[in-house]
Amino acid sequence: AHLAIEKGDQQFLMMKGGAFIALPVWFHRCLCMYAMARTNKTKKTKYMAQAKRIHKELTNSLKNKNPNVLNYVSLLNAEKAALKQKKNQEDDVRKLYNDAIIMSARGGYVHDAALAQERFADYLLNVVGDFHEAKYHIEGAIQRYTNWGAMGIVEHL
Repeated sequence: AHLAIEKGDQQFLMMKGGAFIALPVWFHRCLCMYAMARTNKTKKTKYMAQAKRIHKELTNSLKNKNPNVLNYVSLLNAEKAALKQKKNQEDDVRKLYNDAIIMSARGGYVHDAALAQERFADYLLNVVGDFHEAKYHIEGAIQRYTNWGAMGIVEHL
């Protein structure tokens, strides 16, 4: 994420009409930008600007009836809401994360459901301060990653 900001990365414009394989790349890039915006307060606006551009393109792809980005957009909506959260909106953010987890799991995207649970746990632990629910979601992410066979991530978590 940091290198993309430094280089003034404008490749998001090339996404239109791009290959199918580009969608997961753009999703993960956008997710990294949102994660960096959450942790790096000094460069938050730069990361948010990049993330918003990519998020908009993925949302437009969904509006153009591309079903392959539904779970991506769902998690990105939760990440964006977590960053823009105001008082009394915590329940809305929780609902968005839970929707992203359910949507990914129902679509058969076990790895994306695990990633959504991992990001939700990070939000709960670092923003909300709810250790017990964060632990629950980390354990859920570990179970999903184990089912998917991603033992490296399981060991990391």
